[in-house]
Amino acid sequence: MSQSFVEARVEGGVGTLLLSNPPLNVLTIPVMEEAVAALERLVDDPGAKVIVVRAAGEKAFSAGVDVADHTPEKMRHMLAVFDALCLGLHRSPKPTIAAVQAMALGGGCELAACCDLVVASEAATFGQPEIKVGVFPILGVALFADLIGPKAANEMLLSGATYSAEEARAMGLVNRVVPQAQFEAEVEAYVGRLLRNSGVVMRHTKRAILAGADAGRTGALQAVEAIYVHDLMATHDANEGLQAFLEKRKPIWKEA
Repeated sequence: MSQSFVEARVEGGVGTLLLSNPPLNVLTIPVMEEAVAALERLVDDPGAKVIVVRAAGEKAFSAGVDVADHTPEKMRHMLAVFDALCLGLHRSPKPTIAAVQAMALGGGCELAACCDLVVASEAATFGQPEIKVGVFPILGVALFADLIGPKAANEMLLSGATYSAEEARAMGLVNRVVPQAQFEAEVEAYVGRLLRNSGVVMRHTKRAILAGADAGRTGALQAVEAIYVHDLMATHDANEGLQAFLEKRKPIWKEA
C-alpha cells in the first residue's frame, strides 16, 4: 500500500488540503500528484466554499520541490505536475487560502503565492533560493512581477534571499501576519470572513478577477519554461548547482 502524503477534508464549508511529508513537506513528484488529485476533489465538492492549503508540522510549510526530481529524466514530468498543482490553486473557481505556519521556500513559496490569499505566522519565512543552486523558479519568474510587483519580484528572484513574514507582507506576497501562538484561531477567523459570503458570488468574482489576466500569464509561463528547459538546463552551471546541492557541497561555477 502506497504512502499517503496529502489529506483532503471538507468541514463547515472549508475544504482543507493538508500536505504531510515531514519534516520539510518537500514536494516530490508523488506528493504533488496526490495533491493535484486532492485539489480536484475539493474543487468538485459542493460542500467546500473555500479551499485552505495547510502543511503538517512546525518546521516547514514546504521547503520546495525535491532537487532530485530536477534530473533530465524526471524534469519534464516534475514541471508538468508542479504546474498542475500551482495553477490549479491559482485558477480554482473557489477562493484559495494558504495558511503558512513556517518556512515556505522555493516551490513552497510559489505554492503559497499561487493561492488567492496568504495568512502567515510571524514565524514564517519566504524565499526563492533557486539561483543559489544554479537555476531559477519558473512560476516565480513568470508570475511574481504581476502578483507582487516587478521590483520586489526582481529582488527575490535575483538575490535568493529569505524574508520574514512581515517583509513578505510588505512586498505584497502575504495578506496577513498573525502571532504564532494564535495562528490557528487567526486563520479560522480569517477564513470565517469569507464563509459569510455567498459561495456562488465568490466563484463568479474569482472568475472575473482571472478573466483579464490569465491569457498573459499563460503565455509568460510557456515562454519562461522554454528558456528553463532548452537554454538554462543546457549550461554547465545549472547542472553543477543541482549536483552540488545533492552532494552537500559548494558549487563550482565555470560560466561567466
